[in-house]
Amino acid sequence: MSKMPDIWPIYQRLFGYVKPYRLRLAGGIFLAIAYSASNGATLFVVKMVWAKVFEQANQQNLTWLQALAYAGLVPFIMAVRGVCDFGTTYLMNWVGGKVVNDLRVLLFEHLQSLSIDYFTGAQTGELISRSTNDVGAIQNSITTVVADIVKQPGTLIFVLAALFRLDWRLTLATLVLFPLCLVPILVYGRRIRKAAKAMQEHQASLVSVLHEALVGMRVVKAFSMEAREAADFRGLCSRLFSQRMRIVRSKAISTPLIEMISGVGAAFVFLYAYKMDMPASTLVGMAIGLFFLYEPVKKLSGVQMQLQESLSAAERIFQVLDTKPSVVESPQAIDLPRLRQAIRYENVSFHYGDNGAVLDEITLEIPAGTIMAIVGASGAGKTTLFNLIPRFYDPTGGAVTIDGQDIRRGTFRSLRGQIGLVTQETFLFNDTVASNIAYGKPGASREEIVNAAKRAHADDFIAEMPHQYDTVIGESGMKLSGGQRQRLAIARAILKDPPILLLDEATSALDTESERAVQAALDDLMWSGKQRKAHTMLIIAHRLSTVQHADCIIVIEKGCIVEKGTHEQLLALGQVYKRLYEMQFSV
Repeated sequence: MSKMPDIWPIYQRLFGYVKPYRLRLAGGIFLAIAYSASNGATLFVVKMVWAKVFEQANQQNLTWLQALAYAGLVPFIMAVRGVCDFGTTYLMNWVGGKVVNDLRVLLFEHLQSLSIDYFTGAQTGELISRSTNDVGAIQNSITTVVADIVKQPGTLIFVLAALFRLDWRLTLATLVLFPLCLVPILVYGRRIRKAAKAMQEHQASLVSVLHEALVGMRVVKAFSMEAREAADFRGLCSRLFSQRMRIVRSKAISTPLIEMISGVGAAFVFLYAYKMDMPASTLVGMAIGLFFLYEPVKKLSGVQMQLQESLSAAERIFQVLDTKPSVVESPQAIDLPRLRQAIRYENVSFHYGDNGAVLDEITLEIPAGTIMAIVGASGAGKTTLFNLIPRFYDPTGGAVTIDGQDIRRGTFRSLRGQIGLVTQETFLFNDTVASNIAYGKPGASREEIVNAAKRAHADDFIAEMPHQYDTVIGESGMKLSGGQRQRLAIARAILKDPPILLLDEATSALDTESERAVQAALDDLMWSGKQRKAHTMLIIAHRLSTVQHADCIIVIEKGCIVEKGTHEQLLALGQVYKRLYEMQFSV
Protein backbone atom coordinates (compact mmCIF):
# COMPACT_ATOMS: atom_id res chain seq x y z
CA MET A 1 0.00 0.00 0.00
CA SER A 2 1.36 3.45 -0.96
CA LYS A 3 2.34 5.76 1.86
CA MET A 4 -0.09 8.59 2.54
CA PRO A 5 1.56 11.96 1.76
CA ASP A 6 2.12 14.53 4.50
CA ILE A 7 -0.79 16.83 5.22
CA TRP A 8 1.09 20.11 5.51
CA PRO A 9 2.56 20.38 1.96
CA ILE A 10 -0.88 19.72 0.44
CA TYR A 11 -2.59 22.17 2.76
CA GLN A 12 0.14 24.77 2.22
CA ARG A 13 -0.31 24.51 -1.52
CA LEU A 14 -4.07 24.66 -1.18
CA PHE A 15 -3.85 27.86 0.81
CA GLY A 16 -1.79 29.45 -1.92
CA TYR A 17 -5.10 29.87 -3.72
CA VAL A 18 -6.49 31.82 -0.75
CA LYS A 19 -3.96 34.69 -1.04
CA PRO A 20 -6.10 36.89 -3.35
CA TYR A 21 -8.79 36.89 -0.68
CA ARG A 22 -6.60 37.29 2.37
CA LEU A 23 -8.32 40.49 3.58
CA ARG A 24 -11.68 38.75 3.90
CA LEU A 25 -9.92 35.74 5.39
CA ALA A 26 -8.25 38.05 7.94
CA GLY A 27 -11.67 39.53 8.75
CA GLY A 28 -13.08 36.08 9.31
CA ILE A 29 -10.13 35.13 11.53
CA PHE A 30 -10.51 38.35 13.56
CA LEU A 31 -14.19 37.64 14.14
CA ALA A 32 -13.34 34.03 15.06
CA ILE A 33 -10.92 35.29 17.69
CA ALA A 34 -13.56 37.73 18.96
CA TYR A 35 -16.02 34.83 19.14
CA SER A 36 -13.51 32.82 21.17
CA ALA A 37 -12.91 35.72 23.55
CA SER A 38 -16.66 36.21 24.02
CA ASN A 39 -16.90 32.59 25.17
CA GLY A 40 -14.43 33.29 27.96
CA ALA A 41 -16.23 36.53 28.85
CA THR A 42 -19.54 34.67 29.04
CA LEU A 43 -18.33 32.70 32.08
CA PHE A 44 -17.62 35.89 34.06
CA VAL A 45 -20.86 37.52 32.94
CA VAL A 46 -22.95 34.50 34.01
CA LYS A 47 -21.07 34.19 37.33
CA MET A 48 -21.52 37.90 38.06
CA VAL A 49 -25.22 37.92 37.14
CA TRP A 50 -25.88 34.80 39.24
CA ALA A 51 -24.04 36.25 42.19
CA LYS A 52 -25.70 39.68 41.93
CA VAL A 53 -29.22 38.44 41.31
CA PHE A 54 -29.35 35.38 43.59
CA GLU A 55 -26.49 35.34 46.10
CA GLN A 56 -26.04 39.05 46.89
CA ALA A 57 -29.52 40.40 46.14
CA ASN A 58 -30.60 40.67 49.80
CA GLN A 59 -27.38 42.28 51.02
CA GLN A 60 -27.42 44.91 48.26
CA ASN A 61 -31.19 45.61 48.26
CA LEU A 62 -31.30 44.91 44.54
CA THR A 63 -34.24 46.52 42.76
CA TRP A 64 -36.20 44.95 39.91
CA LEU A 65 -34.67 47.35 37.38
CA GLN A 66 -31.16 46.61 38.65
CA ALA A 67 -31.83 42.86 38.42
CA LEU A 68 -33.15 43.39 34.89
CA ALA A 69 -30.01 45.34 33.96
CA TYR A 70 -27.73 42.61 35.30
CA ALA A 71 -29.78 39.89 33.60
CA GLY A 72 -29.62 41.86 30.34
CA LEU A 73 -25.87 41.32 30.23
CA VAL A 74 -26.45 37.65 29.40
CA PRO A 75 -28.39 38.21 26.13
CA PHE A 76 -25.96 41.04 25.29
CA ILE A 77 -22.88 38.82 25.48
CA MET A 78 -24.74 36.09 23.60
CA ALA A 79 -25.64 38.63 20.89
CA VAL A 80 -21.96 39.53 20.59
CA ARG A 81 -21.13 35.83 20.22
CA GLY A 82 -23.86 35.46 17.59
CA VAL A 83 -22.67 38.42 15.50
CA CYS A 84 -19.08 37.17 15.57
CA ASP A 85 -20.17 33.64 14.72
CA PHE A 86 -22.30 34.85 11.79
CA GLY A 87 -19.53 37.08 10.43
CA THR A 88 -16.99 34.27 10.66
CA THR A 89 -19.27 31.79 8.92
CA TYR A 90 -20.20 34.20 6.13
CA LEU A 91 -16.67 35.40 5.39
CA MET A 92 -15.15 31.91 5.52
CA ASN A 93 -17.81 30.54 3.21
CA TRP A 94 -17.26 33.46 0.83
CA VAL A 95 -13.52 32.78 0.72
CA GLY A 96 -14.06 29.03 0.40
CA GLY A 97 -16.58 29.48 -2.40
CA LYS A 98 -14.25 31.80 -4.35
CA VAL A 99 -11.31 29.43 -3.96
CA VAL A 100 -13.41 26.50 -5.14
CA ASN A 101 -14.58 28.49 -8.17
CA ASP A 102 -10.99 29.47 -8.96
CA LEU A 103 -9.78 25.89 -8.59
CA ARG A 104 -12.58 24.54 -10.77
CA VAL A 105 -11.80 27.07 -13.52
CA LEU A 106 -8.05 26.47 -13.17
CA LEU A 107 -8.56 22.73 -13.44
CA PHE A 108 -10.74 23.13 -16.53
CA GLU A 109 -8.23 25.48 -18.17
CA HIS A 110 -5.41 23.09 -17.36
CA LEU A 111 -7.33 20.20 -18.90
CA GLN A 112 -7.76 22.35 -22.00
CA SER A 113 -3.99 22.84 -22.15
CA LEU A 114 -3.12 19.15 -21.90
CA SER A 115 -2.19 17.23 -25.02
CA ILE A 116 -4.38 14.73 -26.82
CA ASP A 117 -2.36 11.77 -25.53
CA TYR A 118 -3.45 12.54 -21.94
CA PHE A 119 -7.11 12.12 -22.82
CA THR A 120 -6.54 8.88 -24.68
CA GLY A 121 -5.36 7.34 -21.39
CA ALA A 122 -7.84 9.06 -19.04
CA GLN A 123 -11.44 8.23 -18.26
CA THR A 124 -13.91 11.00 -18.96
CA GLY A 125 -15.92 10.19 -15.82
CA GLU A 126 -12.76 10.33 -13.72
CA LEU A 127 -11.96 13.83 -14.97
CA ILE A 128 -15.56 14.97 -14.45
CA SER A 129 -15.49 13.63 -10.88
CA ARG A 130 -12.27 15.47 -10.08
CA SER A 131 -13.64 18.70 -11.55
CA THR A 132 -16.91 18.52 -9.59
CA ASN A 133 -16.95 16.21 -6.56
CA ASP A 134 -13.31 16.58 -5.52
CA VAL A 135 -13.22 20.35 -5.98
CA GLY A 136 -16.47 20.67 -4.02
CA ALA A 137 -15.05 18.61 -1.17
CA ILE A 138 -12.19 21.08 -0.78
CA GLN A 139 -14.55 23.90 0.17
CA ASN A 140 -15.11 22.34 3.60
CA SER A 141 -11.38 22.41 4.31
CA ILE A 142 -11.40 26.19 3.80
CA THR A 143 -14.74 27.20 5.28
CA THR A 144 -15.45 24.94 8.25
CA VAL A 145 -11.91 23.79 8.90
CA VAL A 146 -10.19 27.18 8.84
CA ALA A 147 -12.90 28.78 10.97
CA ASP A 148 -12.76 25.98 13.52
CA ILE A 149 -8.97 25.90 13.59
CA VAL A 150 -9.12 29.52 14.79
CA LYS A 151 -12.34 29.48 16.80
CA GLN A 152 -11.97 26.24 18.71
CA PRO A 153 -8.36 26.53 19.95
CA GLY A 154 -9.12 30.19 20.74
CA THR A 155 -12.17 29.13 22.71
CA LEU A 156 -10.06 26.59 24.60
CA ILE A 157 -7.50 29.24 25.51
CA PHE A 158 -9.97 31.93 26.61
CA VAL A 159 -12.27 29.53 28.45
CA LEU A 160 -9.38 27.81 30.21
CA ALA A 161 -8.06 31.19 31.28
CA ALA A 162 -11.48 32.02 32.73
CA LEU A 163 -11.73 28.61 34.42
CA PHE A 164 -8.30 29.01 36.00
CA ARG A 165 -9.47 32.36 37.32
CA LEU A 166 -12.58 30.76 38.82
CA ASP A 167 -10.85 27.71 40.37
CA TRP A 168 -7.37 26.76 39.20
CA ARG A 169 -7.23 23.48 41.15
CA LEU A 170 -10.41 22.08 39.64
CA THR A 171 -9.44 23.29 36.17
CA LEU A 172 -6.02 21.64 36.41
CA ALA A 173 -7.61 18.38 37.51
CA THR A 174 -10.09 18.30 34.64
CA LEU A 175 -7.28 18.86 32.13
CA VAL A 176 -5.99 15.38 32.93
CA LEU A 177 -8.91 14.01 30.89
CA PHE A 178 -8.13 16.05 27.76
CA PRO A 179 -5.40 13.78 26.33
CA LEU A 180 -7.95 10.96 26.36
CA CYS A 181 -10.17 13.06 24.06
CA LEU A 182 -7.37 13.18 21.47
CA VAL A 183 -7.20 9.39 21.09
CA PRO A 184 -10.34 9.00 18.91
CA ILE A 185 -9.33 12.07 16.88
CA LEU A 186 -5.95 10.60 15.94
CA VAL A 187 -7.05 7.00 15.47
CA TYR A 188 -10.16 7.59 13.40
CA GLY A 189 -8.70 10.53 11.47
CA ARG A 190 -6.23 8.24 9.68
CA ARG A 191 -8.98 5.77 8.86
CA ILE A 192 -11.17 8.49 7.41
CA ARG A 193 -8.48 9.72 5.06
CA LYS A 194 -7.88 6.25 3.62
CA ALA A 195 -11.60 5.61 3.29
CA ALA A 196 -12.19 9.06 1.75
CA LYS A 197 -9.57 8.50 -0.93
CA ALA A 198 -11.02 5.10 -1.80
CA MET A 199 -14.53 6.57 -1.83
CA GLN A 200 -13.50 9.36 -4.22
CA GLU A 201 -11.92 6.82 -6.55
CA HIS A 202 -15.10 4.71 -6.51
CA GLN A 203 -17.14 7.86 -7.10
CA ALA A 204 -15.00 8.70 -10.14
CA SER A 205 -15.52 5.17 -11.50
CA LEU A 206 -19.24 5.54 -10.88
CA VAL A 207 -19.38 8.75 -12.93
CA SER A 208 -17.30 7.12 -15.66
CA VAL A 209 -19.58 4.07 -15.93
CA LEU A 210 -22.65 6.30 -15.92
CA HIS A 211 -21.19 8.51 -18.65
CA GLU A 212 -20.24 5.53 -20.84
CA ALA A 213 -23.63 3.87 -20.39
CA LEU A 214 -25.52 7.02 -21.36
CA VAL A 215 -23.30 7.90 -24.32
CA GLY A 216 -23.27 4.31 -25.55
CA MET A 217 -26.97 3.64 -24.91
CA ARG A 218 -27.58 2.47 -28.48
CA VAL A 219 -24.83 -0.12 -28.22
CA VAL A 220 -26.08 -1.26 -24.81
CA LYS A 221 -29.58 -1.79 -26.12
CA ALA A 222 -28.44 -3.32 -29.40
CA PHE A 223 -26.61 -6.08 -27.51
CA SER A 224 -29.27 -6.36 -24.78
CA MET A 225 -26.71 -5.57 -22.10
CA GLU A 226 -28.95 -3.45 -19.89
CA ALA A 227 -28.83 -6.03 -17.10
CA ARG A 228 -25.04 -6.23 -17.16
CA GLU A 229 -24.62 -2.45 -17.12
CA ALA A 230 -27.10 -2.22 -14.24
CA ALA A 231 -25.21 -4.95 -12.35
CA ASP A 232 -21.88 -3.16 -12.82
CA PHE A 233 -23.41 0.11 -11.67
CA ARG A 234 -25.05 -1.60 -8.69
CA GLY A 235 -21.70 -3.09 -7.67
CA LEU A 236 -19.97 0.29 -7.83
CA CYS A 237 -22.78 1.87 -5.83
CA SER A 238 -22.42 -0.85 -3.21
CA ARG A 239 -18.67 -0.31 -2.89
CA LEU A 240 -19.20 3.45 -2.72
CA PHE A 241 -21.78 2.93 0.04
CA SER A 242 -19.36 0.73 2.00
CA GLN A 243 -16.61 3.35 1.87
CA ARG A 244 -19.05 6.10 2.85
CA MET A 245 -20.22 4.06 5.85
CA ARG A 246 -16.61 3.56 6.94
CA ILE A 247 -16.29 7.33 7.07
CA VAL A 248 -19.63 7.69 8.86
CA ARG A 249 -18.64 5.07 11.45
CA SER A 250 -15.32 6.78 12.13
CA LYS A 251 -16.98 10.18 12.48
CA ALA A 252 -19.91 8.92 14.53
CA ILE A 253 -17.91 6.93 17.07
CA SER A 254 -15.60 9.78 18.05
CA THR A 255 -18.41 11.99 19.42
CA PRO A 256 -19.81 9.40 21.90
CA LEU A 257 -16.30 8.61 23.12
CA ILE A 258 -15.59 12.29 23.77
CA GLU A 259 -18.99 12.73 25.44
CA MET A 260 -18.34 9.77 27.71
CA ILE A 261 -14.99 11.23 28.79
CA SER A 262 -16.68 14.61 29.31
CA GLY A 263 -19.33 12.92 31.46
CA VAL A 264 -16.62 11.56 33.72
CA GLY A 265 -15.23 15.10 34.00
CA ALA A 266 -18.66 16.53 34.87
CA ALA A 267 -19.17 13.94 37.60
CA PHE A 268 -15.79 14.86 39.04
CA VAL A 269 -16.75 18.56 39.08
CA PHE A 270 -19.98 17.90 40.96
CA LEU A 271 -18.17 15.81 43.57
CA TYR A 272 -15.50 18.50 43.96
CA ALA A 273 -18.14 21.24 44.35
CA TYR A 274 -19.93 19.20 47.03
CA LYS A 275 -16.69 18.51 48.91
CA MET A 276 -15.39 22.11 48.77
CA ASP A 277 -18.83 23.75 49.37
CA MET A 278 -18.36 25.78 46.20
CA PRO A 279 -20.60 28.86 45.74
CA ALA A 280 -23.42 28.31 43.27
CA SER A 281 -22.26 31.16 41.02
CA THR A 282 -18.80 29.61 40.72
CA LEU A 283 -20.29 26.17 40.05
CA VAL A 284 -22.54 27.60 37.32
CA GLY A 285 -19.58 29.40 35.75
CA MET A 286 -17.45 26.23 35.91
CA ALA A 287 -20.27 24.13 34.43
CA ILE A 288 -20.74 26.53 31.51
CA GLY A 289 -16.97 26.69 31.04
CA LEU A 290 -16.66 22.89 30.88
CA PHE A 291 -19.54 22.83 28.41
CA PHE A 292 -17.67 25.40 26.29
CA LEU A 293 -14.55 23.21 26.52
CA TYR A 294 -16.44 20.15 25.33
CA GLU A 295 -17.65 21.87 22.16
CA PRO A 296 -14.14 22.79 20.86
CA VAL A 297 -12.84 19.29 21.50
CA LYS A 298 -15.80 17.82 19.66
CA LYS A 299 -15.41 20.29 16.77
CA LEU A 300 -11.67 19.74 16.55
CA SER A 301 -12.26 16.01 16.19
CA GLY A 302 -14.58 16.80 13.30
CA VAL A 303 -12.00 19.21 11.86
CA GLN A 304 -9.34 16.53 11.85
CA MET A 305 -11.63 14.08 10.10
CA GLN A 306 -12.98 16.66 7.64
CA LEU A 307 -9.43 17.74 6.94
CA GLN A 308 -8.39 14.20 6.05
CA GLU A 309 -11.37 13.82 3.73
CA SER A 310 -10.78 17.16 2.01
CA LEU A 311 -7.05 16.69 1.58
CA SER A 312 -7.50 13.37 -0.19
CA ALA A 313 -9.64 15.30 -2.70
CA ALA A 314 -6.99 18.03 -2.98
CA GLU A 315 -4.34 15.41 -3.62
CA ARG A 316 -6.31 14.03 -6.57
CA ILE A 317 -6.81 17.52 -8.01
CA PHE A 318 -3.13 18.40 -7.71
CA GLN A 319 -2.26 15.18 -9.53
CA VAL A 320 -4.08 16.58 -12.56
CA LEU A 321 -2.67 20.09 -12.15
CA ASP A 322 0.86 18.65 -11.95
CA THR A 323 0.44 16.82 -15.24
CA LYS A 324 2.42 18.55 -17.97
CA PRO A 325 1.34 18.63 -21.62
CA SER A 326 3.56 16.61 -23.91
CA VAL A 327 3.04 19.11 -26.75
CA VAL A 328 3.93 22.62 -25.62
CA GLU A 329 4.25 26.01 -27.24
CA SER A 330 7.77 27.40 -27.35
CA PRO A 331 8.39 30.45 -25.13
CA GLN A 332 9.84 32.14 -28.23
CA ALA A 333 6.99 31.01 -30.49
CA ILE A 334 6.32 33.12 -33.57
CA ASP A 335 3.20 33.65 -35.65
CA LEU A 336 3.39 31.32 -38.61
CA PRO A 337 2.54 32.98 -41.95
CA ARG A 338 -0.42 31.75 -43.97
CA LEU A 339 0.48 28.72 -46.08
CA ARG A 340 1.68 29.74 -49.56
CA GLN A 341 4.19 27.12 -50.73
CA ALA A 342 4.01 23.66 -49.17
CA ILE A 343 3.62 21.45 -46.13
CA ARG A 344 6.57 19.11 -45.76
CA TYR A 345 7.27 16.03 -43.65
CA GLU A 346 11.04 15.82 -43.32
CA ASN A 347 12.26 12.36 -42.18
CA VAL A 348 9.36 12.20 -39.72
CA SER A 349 9.23 9.32 -37.25
CA PHE A 350 6.77 8.74 -34.45
CA HIS A 351 6.14 6.16 -31.77
CA TYR A 352 3.82 6.00 -28.74
CA GLY A 353 5.85 5.50 -25.55
CA ASP A 354 7.94 2.36 -25.70
CA ASN A 355 5.86 0.85 -28.49
CA GLY A 356 7.26 0.30 -31.94
CA ALA A 357 7.45 3.03 -34.56
CA VAL A 358 4.10 4.11 -36.02
CA LEU A 359 5.81 6.26 -38.65
CA ASP A 360 9.29 5.53 -39.94
CA GLU A 361 11.25 8.41 -41.53
CA ILE A 362 8.43 9.75 -43.67
CA THR A 363 9.41 12.37 -46.23
CA LEU A 364 6.50 13.99 -48.06
CA GLU A 365 5.64 17.30 -49.69
CA ILE A 366 2.10 18.65 -50.04
CA PRO A 367 2.18 21.70 -52.34
CA ALA A 368 -0.20 24.52 -51.47
CA GLY A 369 -3.54 24.27 -53.25
CA THR A 370 -3.33 20.52 -53.90
CA ILE A 371 -5.48 17.64 -52.74
CA MET A 372 -3.55 14.73 -51.26
CA ALA A 373 -5.19 11.52 -50.13
CA ILE A 374 -3.80 9.01 -47.65
CA VAL A 375 -4.95 5.39 -47.93
CA GLY A 376 -3.89 2.16 -46.31
CA ALA A 377 -5.01 -0.58 -43.99
CA SER A 378 -6.13 0.13 -40.42
CA GLY A 379 -3.18 0.76 -38.12
CA ALA A 380 -0.85 1.71 -40.97
CA GLY A 381 -0.22 5.20 -39.54
CA LYS A 382 -2.62 7.35 -41.56
CA THR A 383 -4.26 9.14 -38.64
CA THR A 384 -0.92 9.70 -36.91
CA LEU A 385 0.48 11.34 -40.04
CA PHE A 386 -2.66 13.44 -40.17
CA ASN A 387 -2.50 14.47 -36.48
CA LEU A 388 1.02 15.85 -36.73
CA ILE A 389 -0.07 18.87 -38.80
CA PRO A 390 -2.24 20.54 -36.08
CA ARG A 391 0.32 19.37 -33.48
CA PHE A 392 -2.02 17.04 -31.67
CA TYR A 393 1.24 15.13 -31.35
CA ASP A 394 4.84 16.08 -32.08
CA PRO A 395 7.09 13.79 -34.13
CA THR A 396 9.69 11.89 -32.16
CA GLY A 397 12.08 12.34 -35.09
CA GLY A 398 12.28 14.79 -37.98
CA ALA A 399 10.06 17.82 -38.49
CA VAL A 400 6.83 19.02 -40.09
CA THR A 401 7.22 22.39 -41.81
CA ILE A 402 4.97 25.00 -43.39
CA ASP A 403 6.78 27.04 -46.06
CA GLY A 404 10.08 25.83 -44.61
CA GLN A 405 9.19 26.86 -41.01
CA ASP A 406 9.14 24.11 -38.39
CA ILE A 407 5.60 24.23 -36.98
CA ARG A 408 7.00 23.65 -33.48
CA ARG A 409 8.38 27.19 -33.65
CA GLY A 410 4.92 28.67 -34.21
CA THR A 411 2.13 29.54 -31.82
CA PHE A 412 -0.80 27.14 -31.56
CA ARG A 413 -3.18 29.92 -32.59
CA SER A 414 -1.31 30.83 -35.77
CA LEU A 415 -0.97 27.15 -36.73
CA ARG A 416 -4.41 25.85 -35.88
CA GLY A 417 -6.03 29.04 -37.11
CA GLN A 418 -5.03 27.88 -40.61
CA ILE A 419 -6.62 24.46 -40.26
CA GLY A 420 -10.16 23.24 -40.76
CA LEU A 421 -10.93 19.76 -39.45
CA VAL A 422 -13.72 17.38 -40.41
CA THR A 423 -13.53 13.94 -38.82
CA GLN A 424 -15.48 10.71 -39.12
CA GLU A 425 -16.93 11.09 -35.61
CA THR A 426 -18.14 14.67 -35.85
CA PHE A 427 -18.55 16.44 -32.53
CA LEU A 428 -21.26 19.07 -32.21
CA PHE A 429 -22.19 21.04 -29.09
CA ASN A 430 -25.53 21.05 -27.33
CA ASP A 431 -26.29 24.45 -28.80
CA THR A 432 -28.09 25.97 -31.77
CA VAL A 433 -27.32 25.13 -35.38
CA ALA A 434 -26.01 28.65 -35.94
CA SER A 435 -23.67 28.52 -32.91
CA ASN A 436 -22.23 25.18 -34.04
CA ILE A 437 -21.53 26.47 -37.56
CA ALA A 438 -19.97 29.67 -36.20
CA TYR A 439 -17.82 27.83 -33.61
CA GLY A 440 -14.61 28.43 -35.56
CA LYS A 441 -15.48 32.06 -36.30
CA PRO A 442 -17.04 33.79 -33.28
CA GLY A 443 -19.03 36.86 -34.22
CA ALA A 444 -19.93 35.62 -37.71
CA SER A 445 -23.03 37.26 -39.16
CA ARG A 446 -26.22 35.29 -39.83
CA GLU A 447 -25.68 35.85 -43.55
CA GLU A 448 -22.21 34.27 -43.39
CA ILE A 449 -23.59 31.32 -41.43
CA VAL A 450 -26.43 30.73 -43.91
CA ASN A 451 -24.07 30.99 -46.89
CA ALA A 452 -21.71 28.43 -45.31
CA ALA A 453 -24.65 26.08 -44.68
CA LYS A 454 -25.80 26.43 -48.28
CA ARG A 455 -22.33 25.61 -49.59
CA ALA A 456 -22.27 22.58 -47.28
CA HIS A 457 -25.66 21.44 -48.67
CA ALA A 458 -27.10 21.78 -45.16
CA ASP A 459 -29.57 24.65 -45.64
CA ASP A 460 -32.36 22.38 -46.90
CA PHE A 461 -32.63 20.20 -43.78
CA ILE A 462 -31.96 23.18 -41.49
CA ALA A 463 -34.97 24.96 -43.02
CA GLU A 464 -37.18 22.02 -42.01
CA MET A 465 -36.18 22.23 -38.32
CA PRO A 466 -38.65 23.75 -35.81
CA HIS A 467 -36.57 26.89 -35.23
CA GLN A 468 -34.27 26.54 -38.24
CA TYR A 469 -30.84 28.02 -37.39
CA ASP A 470 -31.91 28.63 -33.79
CA THR A 471 -32.79 24.96 -33.20
CA VAL A 472 -30.85 23.32 -30.36
CA ILE A 473 -29.45 20.06 -31.75
CA GLY A 474 -28.91 18.14 -28.50
CA GLU A 475 -25.82 16.63 -26.92
CA SER A 476 -23.27 15.70 -29.62
CA GLY A 477 -25.92 16.57 -32.21
CA MET A 478 -27.91 13.43 -31.40
CA LYS A 479 -31.08 14.93 -32.92
CA LEU A 480 -29.41 14.85 -36.35
CA SER A 481 -28.50 12.02 -38.69
CA GLY A 482 -24.86 11.18 -39.42
CA GLY A 483 -24.96 12.91 -42.79
CA GLN A 484 -26.53 16.03 -41.29
CA ARG A 485 -23.88 16.22 -38.58
CA GLN A 486 -21.15 15.89 -41.18
CA ARG A 487 -22.59 18.68 -43.31
CA LEU A 488 -22.74 20.98 -40.30
CA ALA A 489 -19.09 20.15 -39.60
CA ILE A 490 -18.25 20.98 -43.22
CA ALA A 491 -20.22 24.23 -42.94
CA ARG A 492 -18.15 25.03 -39.85
CA ALA A 493 -14.96 24.47 -41.87
CA ILE A 494 -16.29 26.52 -44.82
CA LEU A 495 -17.15 29.46 -42.57
CA LYS A 496 -13.66 29.43 -41.05
CA ASP A 497 -12.23 29.40 -44.60
CA PRO A 498 -8.80 28.01 -43.62
CA PRO A 499 -5.99 27.44 -46.13
CA ILE A 500 -5.53 23.86 -44.86
CA LEU A 501 -8.36 21.32 -44.69
CA LEU A 502 -7.97 17.99 -42.94
CA LEU A 503 -10.67 15.42 -43.71
CA ASP A 504 -10.45 12.23 -41.68
CA GLU A 505 -12.68 9.55 -43.26
CA ALA A 506 -15.47 12.11 -43.45
CA THR A 507 -17.87 9.80 -45.33
CA SER A 508 -16.86 6.29 -44.25
CA ALA A 509 -19.63 5.89 -41.65
CA LEU A 510 -22.48 7.18 -43.84
CA ASP A 511 -25.10 5.50 -45.94
CA THR A 512 -25.06 6.00 -49.70
CA GLU A 513 -27.51 8.90 -49.80
CA SER A 514 -25.79 10.76 -46.96
CA GLU A 515 -22.39 10.08 -48.52
CA ARG A 516 -23.51 11.68 -51.77
CA ALA A 517 -24.75 14.80 -49.94
CA VAL A 518 -21.54 15.07 -47.94
CA GLN A 519 -19.39 14.40 -50.99
CA ALA A 520 -21.23 17.21 -52.82
CA ALA A 521 -20.38 19.50 -49.90
CA LEU A 522 -16.74 18.40 -50.04
CA ASP A 523 -16.65 19.02 -53.79
CA ASP A 524 -17.91 22.54 -53.11
CA LEU A 525 -14.99 22.98 -50.76
CA MET A 526 -12.56 21.93 -53.50
CA TRP A 527 -14.05 23.60 -56.56
CA SER A 528 -15.89 26.75 -57.58
CA GLY A 529 -17.32 25.83 -60.95
CA LYS A 530 -14.24 24.68 -62.86
CA GLN A 531 -11.80 26.65 -60.72
CA ARG A 532 -9.83 25.01 -57.92
CA LYS A 533 -10.18 26.83 -54.62
CA ALA A 534 -7.16 27.93 -52.62
CA HIS A 535 -7.40 25.10 -50.09
CA THR A 536 -4.69 22.58 -49.39
CA MET A 537 -6.47 19.34 -48.52
CA LEU A 538 -5.24 16.23 -46.79
CA ILE A 539 -7.79 13.43 -46.91
CA ILE A 540 -7.83 10.10 -45.11
CA ALA A 541 -10.24 7.70 -46.77
CA HIS A 542 -11.18 4.05 -46.64
CA ARG A 543 -13.60 4.46 -49.54
CA LEU A 544 -11.29 4.89 -52.49
CA SER A 545 -14.14 6.24 -54.62
CA THR A 546 -13.91 9.50 -52.64
CA VAL A 547 -10.25 10.15 -53.50
CA GLN A 548 -10.00 9.16 -57.17
CA HIS A 549 -9.79 12.81 -58.23
CA ALA A 550 -7.06 13.73 -55.73
CA ASP A 551 -3.91 15.30 -57.18
CA CYS A 552 -1.84 12.70 -55.41
CA ILE A 553 -2.56 9.54 -53.43
CA ILE A 554 -0.05 8.06 -51.02
CA VAL A 555 -0.32 4.52 -49.74
CA ILE A 556 0.97 3.84 -46.22
CA GLU A 557 1.86 0.41 -44.94
CA LYS A 558 3.46 -0.25 -41.54
CA GLY A 559 4.40 3.41 -41.07
CA CYS A 560 6.09 3.82 -44.45
CA ILE A 561 5.00 5.33 -47.76
CA VAL A 562 5.05 2.40 -50.16
CA GLU A 563 3.30 3.97 -53.16
CA LYS A 564 2.61 7.46 -54.46
CA GLY A 565 0.82 8.79 -57.53
CA THR A 566 -2.54 9.53 -59.11
CA HIS A 567 -5.42 7.07 -59.10
CA GLU A 568 -4.61 5.93 -62.65
CA GLN A 569 -0.87 5.67 -61.99
CA LEU A 570 -1.36 3.53 -58.89
CA LEU A 571 -3.81 1.22 -60.65
CA ALA A 572 -1.31 0.82 -63.48
CA LEU A 573 1.39 0.04 -60.93
CA GLY A 574 -0.67 -2.96 -59.91
CA GLN A 575 0.48 -3.36 -56.33
CA VAL A 576 -0.93 -2.33 -52.91
CA TYR A 577 -3.35 0.37 -54.09
CA LYS A 578 -4.74 -1.82 -56.84
CA ARG A 579 -5.26 -4.63 -54.35
CA LEU A 580 -7.15 -2.28 -51.99
CA TYR A 581 -9.19 -0.96 -54.91
CA GLU A 582 -10.14 -4.41 -56.15
CA MET A 583 -11.12 -5.51 -52.64
CA GLN A 584 -13.63 -2.66 -52.49
CA PHE A 585 -15.01 -2.80 -56.02
CA SER A 586 -14.87 -6.47 -56.90
CA VAL A 587 -18.31 -8.04 -57.30
